[in-house]
Amino acid sequence: MDWKRIDWARRQGGPIEADLIEAYAKGKINRRAFVKRGSIIGLSMPLMGAVIASCGSDDGESAPATDGDSAPATDGDAAPTTEGESAPAAAGGDVIAGIQTGDANSGLDPVNMLDLGTYAVLSQSFEYLVGLGDDENIGATALATEWAPNDDGSQWTFKLREGVEWMDGSGMLTSADVAATIDRMVAVGAGLAGVVSEGATETPDDNTVVINLDSPNGNLPVLLSLFNPQSLITPVDYESGTVLNDRTTGTGAWMLDDFDATSFRAKFVPNPNWWGSAVKLDSITLQGFESGGTKVAAFAAGEIDVIQDFSISDGATLLDDSSVKVLKPPSANHRQVWFNTQLPEGGPFTDPRVRQAVCYAINRQQLVDTIYEGQAQIANDHPIFPTLPFFDETQEQRPYDPEMAKQLLADAGYPDGFSSTLQVGDLGEIPAIAAIVEQNLAAVGITTPVSVTPNSDFYGEYWCTGADYGTQPETGGPGRPCGASADIGIVDYGHRPTPDIFFGRALATDGDWNSSNYASAEFDGLFADYQSAVDVEGQKEAVGQIQRLLHEDAPACYPFFFNYLSATSDKISGFQTTALGHLLFQNATKS
Repeated sequence: MDWKRIDWARRQGGPIEADLIEAYAKGKINRRAFVKRGSIIGLSMPLMGAVIASCGSDDGESAPATDGDSAPATDGDAAPTTEGESAPAAAGGDVIAGIQTGDANSGLDPVNMLDLGTYAVLSQSFEYLVGLGDDENIGATALATEWAPNDDGSQWTFKLREGVEWMDGSGMLTSADVAATIDRMVAVGAGLAGVVSEGATETPDDNTVVINLDSPNGNLPVLLSLFNPQSLITPVDYESGTVLNDRTTGTGAWMLDDFDATSFRAKFVPNPNWWGSAVKLDSITLQGFESGGTKVAAFAAGEIDVIQDFSISDGATLLDDSSVKVLKPPSANHRQVWFNTQLPEGGPFTDPRVRQAVCYAINRQQLVDTIYEGQAQIANDHPIFPTLPFFDETQEQRPYDPEMAKQLLADAGYPDGFSSTLQVGDLGEIPAIAAIVEQNLAAVGITTPVSVTPNSDFYGEYWCTGADYGTQPETGGPGRPCGASADIGIVDYGHRPTPDIFFGRALATDGDWNSSNYASAEFDGLFADYQSAVDVEGQKEAVGQIQRLLHEDAPACYPFFFNYLSATSDKISGFQTTALGHLLFQNATKS
């Protein structure tokens, strides 16, 4: 251990940076957690490399890359999300990608979009403040070149990339565009509600953004990255509700050339003024598919070159096909079985004992083995991924226990069970999950016939019915953000490197994705404690209590986390993806 060098490193930043370096030096966190957390708070790769070298190589993990020639990191035996191992390809060519059909209610609205298909479309033209790093965490690869917190994490300063133009000819990207975007996000609750207030972002010059937070927050860069998809940077005069096909602009590598809303088909051509290096393809087309099966069939037939995502139930054969490159980006993806904890008043799911009964009745191992064929791991009724440094591994796993479920139902006044429709969208493997859950619940006396709705309509009709875009907005209100959402349903959640979005949007009181209408002052307080903690120990203390509270209150069941699977033909090189469905074609070629 080179303590002299460690002391030097601690002096290069403020207390937050020093605390992280000391935690790693004393063995409180492993190398992977150090690099992930360091990327979030803005430590440079050379500095992290120096710290790791000073501490020696005692945990068997690789040091971070410190120059542009190193290969991207991979996790275990997962394939890297950049594919570059096929024959050299000349510039040019057209690529077609099969994606999820986007939500019909939100359209191509960068602030209010809800699904992976729309994320993929909009992120071709618009860009994020914080991009994707070589280690598949966040990195300074987008509109911000660096960022850092003040001493207590209540203020963050971002430096913008210079020379970035809006593709519609309206001028250069400035800090005013970023400040206006943040205000729009706050207004609609896009991951920043309770984190920053409207008007709290300063713009001391065109290339500097200073964000003053409502309270300290150790993870703000994640909330302004591609892992919070609604944080795409839009022009200062962009109005919430505007869609890309009505105002074709952005700073990204691709310009929208044509969009057919009926078929959800978007064609893009290169942006000649993009700040990055010139793209190599002539065009990319993103084609929506209503079902995973038809998307896989089109890929197998050679009609599309890239498949945004596929489930084991639809595409297991792709895993062993030598002409297919399967990508497995890091993933905390999960399916949430939610309960409307407030409506209808006096309904079965307003009783936490009934909700716990459902969670005990679900056979998690059956889902992992049958639906995912092992490409998943059992979860414990909260959204905190086990590899995170603040995960509390001491919490007891909820078992599959039908007898406990029956006892809880009897205690709640339902000894003979009850009936309730299980609402799901027709997305990927979710209907198959619902069929197994229906069988599991029938075994303890709960009858849940499955109703499948086209995913493009599902979110507004059943998931968050009381939202402005929902079919019954009059049922929403303070403490009941999703109003008359379904009594019970299953919804998709994509990967986030930290659980802030899962906590703030899906579980916090008035969270705009809170289909459970869960309103807990205790949870809100613990969430605030977690957000304001700028050290790993403080985060772990709060998260441990959150895990136990969610286990007891059971506003939703979280049965598993599953691997995100994407694929390209062996003719595609240089393509990247994330477990939130982003398709990065900037360096892609087609042979």
